Amino acid sequence: MNKQCIYCAKLSTEALVELAKISFEAQRFPRDAYYQHHDSFSALEQSAHDGCDLCQVILQCFQQTPCEAEQPLEWPQEWKEMIRASSDGYPQTMYSVAKGLDISDVKLCINTSHLYDSQGLRDVQVFDEIIVQVGTLHIETDENYGVWSFPQLVLRLNTPKDQAVYVETFRIGRFEVDPDLGSLTNHQLAKEWLTECCHDHESCLSHQMHELPSRVIDVGSSPNEGSVRLLLSHGLKADYVALSHCWGGAISPLLTTESTATFQQNIDIEVLPANFRDAITITRHLGIRYLWIDSLCIQQDSNSDWEVESKKMGLVYRNSTVTISAMISGHSKSGILRTSQSAHSLGASTTLDVFVGNDDISKVTVRRKNLQEENLISLDRRSALAERGWTLQEYILSPRHLLYGQEMIYWKCPRGFKSSDGLPPGNNSPHTIYKDAAQVICSDILRHPDEVPPDIDAIFRDYAELVNAYSQRKLTYGSDKLPAFSGLAQRLHPAIEGEYLAGIWTANFRQGLLWTAEMKFCQHVNEPYRAPSWSWAVTDDLVLFEGPQAVEEQVVLKSTPSSARLLEYSINPRVPDNPYGEILSAKLVVEALTKPFVRSRQVVETILDPNSIGTVNFDEPAGPEDSVPMGWASLFRMKTEGGDYIFSIITRPGDDADWEVDFHYFREEDYLLMLVYTDDDVAEDDETEWSQSPAFCLILRQTSDESQETYERVGFAKLQEPRLRWLKTWERCVLTLV
Repeated sequence: MNKQCIYCAKLSTEALVELAKISFEAQRFPRDAYYQHHDSFSALEQSAHDGCDLCQVILQCFQQTPCEAEQPLEWPQEWKEMIRASSDGYPQTMYSVAKGLDISDVKLCINTSHLYDSQGLRDVQVFDEIIVQVGTLHIETDENYGVWSFPQLVLRLNTPKDQAVYVETFRIGRFEVDPDLGSLTNHQLAKEWLTECCHDHESCLSHQMHELPSRVIDVGSSPNEGSVRLLLSHGLKADYVALSHCWGGAISPLLTTESTATFQQNIDIEVLPANFRDAITITRHLGIRYLWIDSLCIQQDSNSDWEVESKKMGLVYRNSTVTISAMISGHSKSGILRTSQSAHSLGASTTLDVFVGNDDISKVTVRRKNLQEENLISLDRRSALAERGWTLQEYILSPRHLLYGQEMIYWKCPRGFKSSDGLPPGNNSPHTIYKDAAQVICSDILRHPDEVPPDIDAIFRDYAELVNAYSQRKLTYGSDKLPAFSGLAQRLHPAIEGEYLAGIWTANFRQGLLWTAEMKFCQHVNEPYRAPSWSWAVTDDLVLFEGPQAVEEQVVLKSTPSSARLLEYSINPRVPDNPYGEILSAKLVVEALTKPFVRSRQVVETILDPNSIGTVNFDEPAGPEDSVPMGWASLFRMKTEGGDYIFSIITRPGDDADWEVDFHYFREEDYLLMLVYTDDDVAEDDETEWSQSPAFCLILRQTSDESQETYERVGFAKLQEPRLRWLKTWERCVLTLV
């Protein structure tokens, strides 16, 4: 029997839940409804030395938990002085600071990790954390430092999956997970998830069986067979699994024109990379016979086969029974079915009674929570698979996923997410799931698709977010920029009127042109050619759409008197019948209002200059001045005898209110400001003087082909609510954009 101090002996999860019913906010320690533990940190330490198991765990957690790197910078001054005096710098652990607090009583509360900050008790499904607070909850300091509390320590609660415990309707603790991802327990759980989705999820997929991809791997019906073979499907309908993985360099063996016949006879499993061997094992345990792996099912030495099969990749993933996502496997030899060591690194653990004073002997395990613990949202943001360009469309197009991390397995389907630790979806799950785009993509394979389709604004809003997410990923070959996104465009096209042009849509071409760098610049990739300058696909840098959708519900930009009009367009795809893949050239012919534009090298230290009329984001720097710290390009209007023009100055924080324009810094290149959209749709008798929205523009530069009015994009600009009378003075031109 565990030795306990008087405070731990009276402690139970039931008692903590009763306190939570008085006062509870997710991720926050309550002001008054908490369990009072030892009256000082020193008393806690003495209790641990006397043998109290829970006090020992808490003490060890303080000793092993580092202070967050940013946290000391926010501590009140007296804490900083105490720290410097005791450790010649910031402490390595929370223990060293807790020891020096003047007021260091210990308080506990129960909480949950699956809710967002400040959500209430009615949203709780699982209580899986105990928060330990040392010292006063709110420390009053002078006005320079605000109100602060000592950083909280979080303990994790766990139970075996087959011994779930409840206090009233609240489940207590996460499920213990099997650290061996290749264990029978995990294989059975994966199959349970798939079976449940197939048979019990009314909102998920229909029972329709699809044709197999052109080629698949036949994994056989026995879990112990030492070989597999390539099958030419010839329209056969059956369940199959698709693999989403990182190549991470050269892969061997590969399907080639020469090896196709040999692979149809036999492929020795032992010669395959670890990822493929593990995918075969998973497929067999799911009770599915066929597996699709790109490098084994598309001839890697045949351009013609690639052109045919790459067009089908969107359907391959969308029609799969389930997709295996090897989230953390950086290359083909990494393996999917690993054994996690994280449980061994969390130090000591003990148990806590669920109830006190009755015959129920249920207990939960208490141990330190890993500050960097894995969950679906961390995998979605930082895993190897989430960094690769091709895998975004594989993730979105596949309606069902088995996701393999480092520590556990996860599930995703139209119903939502699951994890093997049993935590409900919420704060630990990806926030962006592109609901409206997914509805379009899967509408014909769902059992009960929504009767009301998403409106076009919702689809384009998701599309803009998809482009932003895609721009954060990496491609081995720049020529794949459009092909690796083509499956998404192809599946969304039926819901979008018009044509698809190298990443933008004629149905919303104005919004499609209004992308800009998310960071400082977005360098164009011109050699080898892969996209026109006006397409987001021209850059490998992060991009986002900066039109009215950023602040308004409207995404499809209507035609207004001053907005650009699309007159003509052309696209020359590498494969004639595939407008979604690689292209050889593309152009737009637009009619738009324009103004001469000058780019200056001048840097001025001023902030919020009242004469500035807007800002500009150049795609590429023209000189060192464009990269000055805290600098951005502001727009100004210059009036002359012959008219006016717009110019940019690099401004940075400062108080130079009397600066003057230095014309020596003006660049000799001629630029053009082209108005793409502004909301000036007002009646003739309306006396409104200002546009209803900013004016969103492109910065253009004429190409070397001076015989034509041909321009390339070099930047994005925004004019803040320009005067309508002024806009009417701009010159309306017909321009060809390449």
